[in-house]
Amino acid sequence: MASALVPPAPATNVAFFAIFAIFVVAMVVLAVLVIVWAVRHDLAGRKAWRERQQSRSEQSPPPPRAAP
Repeated sequence: MASALVPPAPATNVAFFAIFAIFVVAMVVLAVLVIVWAVRHDLAGRKAWRERQQSRSEQSPPPPRAAP
């Protein structure tokens, strides 16, 4: 009686591989999205940092040094 409730082995394998393939594709897509998001934010942060450094260097000249 219990064996009637268990699907045959080939159908179980097909279902497992189909669901596993969907899971793998979803993980790959998620990884790509996270990497693209991180790279874009890193580039934007670096650009803003460079602009801040450039504006600081233009605003205040270095203080004069005392003669030895």
